[in-house]
Amino acid sequence: MTVTTTGHDEAPDDPQDDGRSIEAVTGHHETREQRHFKERMALWLLIGGDGLFLALEIFTWFYLRSLNTNGLWRGTDCTKANPCTDGLGNSITHQVTKASPWYTIVIAGLIVVSALLVLLVERSSQRQAKRSAISSGAALALVVVLAAVVVQCYQFGQLPFTSIDGAYASSFLFFMGSTLAHLLLVTFIVSGLFLRSRAGKYDNGHWFQVRIVRIFTVWVAVSTCILSVVMIGFA
Repeated sequence: MTVTTTGHDEAPDDPQDDGRSIEAVTGHHETREQRHFKERMALWLLIGGDGLFLALEIFTWFYLRSLNTNGLWRGTDCTKANPCTDGLGNSITHQVTKASPWYTIVIAGLIVVSALLVLLVERSSQRQAKRSAISSGAALALVVVLAAVVVQCYQFGQLPFTSIDGAYASSFLFFMGSTLAHLLLVTFIVSGLFLRSRAGKYDNGHWFQVRIVRIFTVWVAVSTCILSVVMIGFA
């Protein structure tokens, strides 16, 4: 049995290796496939926790919407004759305007496109495509997710309400903040994908880490679409 002692991220030159060569890793022997399995388990635990947080967000939205304390979900019961009170004690005499759905739709569309591009990068790496093809796909995915970040930041300045204008307004802003946090995390991860692909880390069929990026990016795309449906369809 042959034992290689390459660095943590270095891949052997043998194109037939396919990620299964045995390495000395932190004092014990594991194949790349075994390491990848552990990485995937850790990722799924992260996604599981994030999924629980997503479920709590959605539950909170519908709970507050159904509760509608003092008519302050969107202020539908607030009139000049019977004003409601916002978080600072100011009177609300009209219904809070819904946020424009188009920003939310564009953001969801961009992150879906980014996830599809990462999937194509994974497929290219599996087919042992040229390094330029892999890095170009990663670069395009990075540009798209950065565009989603820009649109999300811009939307904060275009809202017709503030966080104190009822439960709908505060929940909508919280959802936006949650989406932005996930987009920034995807930006960081896809940036690493691009830089490592340029360095040739995914050449010769070493695509395991690309799969990790793809799984998380697809999850963020799915969760963003779910939040978008809730924000637009159940305002």
